[in-house]
Amino acid sequence: MAKLGNARKVYIAPGTSGTPDTWLSGEQSNNVNRTAEAIEVSDKSSEWAQFISGKKGATMEVTVFTDDVSGGPQHQALAALHNGSYVRVFVGEFDDNDQVVSGDLATGVVTSISDTNDVGAVATRTMSITITDSVTHTAEEPAEEA
Repeated sequence: MAKLGNARKVYIAPGTSGTPDTWLSGEQSNNVNRTAEAIEVSDKSSEWAQFISGKKGATMEVTVFTDDVSGGPQHQALAALHNGSYVRVFVGEFDDNDQVVSGDLATGVVTSISDTNDVGAVATRTMSITITDSVTHTAEEPAEEA
């Protein structure tokens, strides 16, 4: 089922375990990019190149309105960048009982934070996280037919 772009939100917390439940308030957009290297395994008997899936990787990026509340999630991300510490990140949806509906969960390192402060515009911050282990994807359960 199609969803509005703001349904999947970014949640972040310091550390390497658990599912973060602190939303990056003021979120404007996010994206999850998953990749896999292609390893060529062709032999001379085929004129077409053949490949198998190799090393996998992922990055997560989010743009938010700048919020410099001390101890808040954006401040935690800034601290993780400066300290080189890990963050746990979840991009997805929770239901009304704070249970995961669907999304992507991983541990990573904050690799960049870029602030934009144009005159007359709301200040924004874009954060990039490079994933250091596998991404766990949880799919939404299909709706029951009536």
